[in-house]
Amino acid sequence: MKTAKDHETLRARKTRKNHLANPSILHPSRAAFILAIFFFAACTVRPIPTATIATQTATLKPQPTATQLPKATNTPIPTPTGTLIPSPTPSSTATFTPIAPPVDYSKNPRAILIEADILESTTNRDAHVPKFRLYADGMVIFAGERATTSTGLDATVRTGKLSDSEIQNLLGYLTQVGFFNLKDYYESRPKPKDAPTASVSVYLTKAKTILVYDPQNETTPQVFGDAFARITQSVPTNAQTFIPTDGYLESTDAGPTSGLTARESFIDWSIPNTRLADAINGITVSGRTYDQIIALRANKPATALYREGDHVYRVRFAPNLPRTVHLSDVLGTILNAPREFDGRVFDITGYFRGWNLLGEASGNPPVTRSDWVIADNTSAMYVTGAIPRGLDASSRDDVWNVVRLLAKVVYVRLGTSYLEVRRVDSPTNNITATATPSATPVPNADAAIASIKSRFTQVSKIQKSSAGMIGASSDIRVFDRADGWDLAFWQGSGDCPSGCINNHYYYFSVKKDGTIVNAGEYIRNYNANANSFDTTGSPLWGYPQ
Repeated sequence: MKTAKDHETLRARKTRKNHLANPSILHPSRAAFILAIFFFAACTVRPIPTATIATQTATLKPQPTATQLPKATNTPIPTPTGTLIPSPTPSSTATFTPIAPPVDYSKNPRAILIEADILESTTNRDAHVPKFRLYADGMVIFAGERATTSTGLDATVRTGKLSDSEIQNLLGYLTQVGFFNLKDYYESRPKPKDAPTASVSVYLTKAKTILVYDPQNETTPQVFGDAFARITQSVPTNAQTFIPTDGYLESTDAGPTSGLTARESFIDWSIPNTRLADAINGITVSGRTYDQIIALRANKPATALYREGDHVYRVRFAPNLPRTVHLSDVLGTILNAPREFDGRVFDITGYFRGWNLLGEASGNPPVTRSDWVIADNTSAMYVTGAIPRGLDASSRDDVWNVVRLLAKVVYVRLGTSYLEVRRVDSPTNNITATATPSATPVPNADAAIASIKSRFTQVSKIQKSSAGMIGASSDIRVFDRADGWDLAFWQGSGDCPSGCINNHYYYFSVKKDGTIVNAGEYIRNYNANANSFDTTGSPLWGYPQ
């Protein structure tokens, strides 16, 4: 007799037999397992099917770096893309979108608007031609090919003029690439020794100067390299070669020859008619004297000491480039070691910057709110004391006037210092006097006029006008002196029958021994855009009144 357990076993076998015969019939437990799988699968987030799109992988090309900035030689300059080109490309070949509205900048012909340069540690500043210097009226001075030492310069001098639209394009490019957002100074780490320093300066409402030590290093910002290249390529299409005919001579008494050490060498000063003792305040020489100094210095260009009599002088001589003023190089040295120079007195020649109008001096006025700023070739410092007579510390029209300052360094805590006035000379024409000795005595004023015309071609065609003549376009005024004559040459243009709109005055002094001094110039030209007159220099001897 079968028990209940036997019946259950028989039923299970029968069911298994049916499953094997028909696999589609599921065992209840297997069916429950499969239903569970389908349930969880239904709850899972399934990806949305998309079409497969073939995409191209962008390959990044190596970006040019500022390592292609040239050294301080007249080697080719890189383009903004980092490609070296054989020579600077005239600005008219490059097109950039001008910024809107246009930049408003002063058209003062004495004002430097943009300058870019590279200096090696061995660069002789007095013989150096800048890579690029743009004045606010559009005049450009830039370095051409390398020159020999016999020229007194390290490169040929090229000059030309940019139009206002070309200047606006250049300023627009600098803004677009972010030049004005750069820091003031960059250097590679570790800092190498004796590397060149590249610089770019832009003078608008404020001065923006970027210095890069070792610009060939890969850490140099690409923006700086592009800006440097774009600036130095903005050369005028009408560029011409300029050959200097005069130079600036300045001497500093270095003491008696007996005080020199055995390691200090000097050259005997052998230039006739020009004494180093007379060049303490600086003179400009021309003609045969200029050629003789160039030849003397070409023998040993690195030598700065010259013996005259029993004294030795430290000599500075620089051929005169167009519009170049000769500033001192001491402020940067003082600021780098202010404690060491505390109490020392320096003779400084620099630009008058008023109440820090271009923002070049760091910090606040150290003593009074009337403290003003002077800037030389290397830096800018605050000055406390008398403001140069005739200049306005609040006027941007005066920031390109040159002043000569005798001042004491005063050290302040926190590593800063300022200058305390001992003497400050008011500017006259900001043009250095030119002394041209002559072996031929001058007997009268007519001979003095003839002597000037033979040496200075810019006045060779200027003639005296008859007394009471109306509509003249030129004249020569003579002012008698005890030892010679002061002469003013005037050239007018623009509707002269009605009185001449534009006027240019040249001033000379002639001694009876034949010495000629180019005392300066005064220019007054009408600016139609501003409906006003632009002036350069100032009148001498009350002419014009």
